[in-house]
Amino acid sequence: MSIIFKKGTGEQVFSLKDFINIGTGHPVIGYEFNFVSDGFETKLALDAELFDLEDLLKGLVHINDNLKGGCYFEPMISGRIKINIQVTDQGHINIDGTVNDPSYSIKLSFKFLS
Repeated sequence: MSIIFKKGTGEQVFSLKDFINIGTGHPVIGYEFNFVSDGFETKLALDAELFDLEDLLKGLVHINDNLKGGCYFEPMISGRIKINIQVTDQGHINIDGTVNDPSYSIKLSFKFLS
């Protein structure tokens, strides 16, 4: 399964994919964050507790079904990714987020309409 986020033009910006259970006695899911935009590309291994991913999926389903509202994804376990998704009054989806890799002091911020 993959969760793919695209610009209004249909161009893929980032995805969450390759989900795998890495928890022992506690449901922790490892996944890969892939970002591609304007010649810049990065891949980063991240993790989240199962309930964080379930909440993200519920939020995305709610947005899809109602064409309003929003959701926020910030897994507490890693603290390395934040994504805020909101439907605008014009019916676009505003995606605003950050992802970081503290081992390299790198932080990527992104914002686009889908």
